[in-house]
Amino acid sequence: MTAVHIRNVPEETVARLKQRAAARGHSLEAELRIVLDEAALAPLARRRRKINWPTYRSGVVEPFDRADFYPDEDADD
Repeated sequence: MTAVHIRNVPEETVARLKQRAAARGHSLEAELRIVLDEAALAPLARRRRKINWPTYRSGVVEPFDRADFYPDEDADD
């Protein structure tokens, strides 16, 4: 496993991370691993889906099914 050394972290930040770790029953090191893992996975979770917006005819809004606007989750982008 690779070691990471981060310099110049504000003491307030370290104190908040220690509090967060203690509240969850983790060591600071374990909590930092969790934070880094979540940050690394976040872009995948935030990937936006394409929305197929409806077109309106002559100002009449028709009922719609939400599934019509979102493509299948399994479909490739």
